[in-house]
Amino acid sequence: MRTKIIGLVDCDSFFASCEKVFRPDWARRPVVVLSNNDGCVVARSPEAKALDIPMGEPYFKLKAFAQARGVVVRSANFALYGDMSRRVVRSLERWSSAIDVYSIDEAFLDLSGRFQDHDGRYHGETESENASSEPVDVFELRRRVKEWPEGATIGEIPAQTRIELEELAQEIVTTVRRWTGVPISLGLGPTRTLAKAASRLAKDEFETTGKKYALLFDQEERIAALKRLPVGKVWGVGRRLRDVFEKSGLRTAFDLARCDPKFIRQSFTIDQERVVRELRGEMIYDATTEPTPRRSMQISRSFGEPLVSLDELEKPVSTFAVRLAAKLRERKLVASGLFAQLETSRFAPPEVNRRVGLAANFPKPTNLTPEILSTALDLLRRLYAPGYEYKRAGILGLELVDEATAGARRYLFDLDPERPPERVERDRKLSAALDAVNARFGRNAVFFGSEGVDRPWSPNSSFISPSYTTDWNALPTAR
Repeated sequence: MRTKIIGLVDCDSFFASCEKVFRPDWARRPVVVLSNNDGCVVARSPEAKALDIPMGEPYFKLKAFAQARGVVVRSANFALYGDMSRRVVRSLERWSSAIDVYSIDEAFLDLSGRFQDHDGRYHGETESENASSEPVDVFELRRRVKEWPEGATIGEIPAQTRIELEELAQEIVTTVRRWTGVPISLGLGPTRTLAKAASRLAKDEFETTGKKYALLFDQEERIAALKRLPVGKVWGVGRRLRDVFEKSGLRTAFDLARCDPKFIRQSFTIDQERVVRELRGEMIYDATTEPTPRRSMQISRSFGEPLVSLDELEKPVSTFAVRLAAKLRERKLVASGLFAQLETSRFAPPEVNRRVGLAANFPKPTNLTPEILSTALDLLRRLYAPGYEYKRAGILGLELVDEATAGARRYLFDLDPERPPERVERDRKLSAALDAVNARFGRNAVFFGSEGVDRPWSPNSSFISPSYTTDWNALPTAR
């Protein structure tokens, strides 16, 4: 099995960087971005981090300090961030067509083909290096290695390929910054986990190395790098696992990589075993295979002002349902069920505090807007109780399935009495038309009447920046 060249592009301080793109006067100023309703800090520029502004800091605590130190405070502008994210991904298509957008500020890409000849050999690779055409059972190979990194090397590339790869890495970092204005860190390795670790090191060690990219192919280089990376920064190791690992003496990524994978699986889960194997250079997930397929998708918001009546609540819930359906179609997923929830303020007295939720299954998994919308509104009406001031609502698509997989399945009842085939086809065409119109003219160019024309429920955004790239009226002008 030949080594893959997997890259992980991580946008630096993404939300704050997007805010700076159209405000060059903020280039050296500390910038923080607040959560919904201008609640707390969710993003910080490097200058803000240097001021020791913590993540999650409530704005009311930060306000006086920000004013005294010249900190730029912005409300979250997801329309701007989403479009800037798409621009970064479109830029990456110059170098690879195999891209997995992992999150709004991260994407994996496979660069292997750029360095291989028509026989699949890397530049500088000799025949003897890959004499056997038989597939290698990497799991069995590693079972025979008592302690990493003893035994055969895994995940290395020829010297000539490495030289060319470094040149390409610098080109990618420079070009994406030039084309989009967004700074990125690029990690390159033979596995997703190592590429993620490399991007983390590129980001953390830029002041020392002067490079916004890092490679983890050479075994000695990889060992040294993993020794510098805290175990808590390994992809897939959350806070709880970090504490367990550190108490067991596993303080670095290298410590974790030396563990027996089978023991890790017995003690934790198969996901942690895969992390260990990928740290060793064994490719478990390629650049376009999502390690943990998404099982649910949620859209929820806190309201700027409490909502009391059912009519008021129907507007945001309708909007959430429409957005959920569009996101499912964009990702070619369908939901098997829907969960709706309502909440009052968590600070409300017990007698007026209410937090409720209710779920419903679809006869067949769906991503059609009319079906999801009608189900969401039905759940809301069953949840609603008068006399409360609701501060938050949300819906959750449950048990997500790939659209193609769901289409090939057979169900107990092929016909849905409430939605006969002709109605399903009508809903499908309507959903496709909505996607086409909103893609061409912008989100909410066409919307359902139940969403309402006015959005009094919208979260507070006192410091919102213009949506420079998605709103004609917000285009920057030169004077």
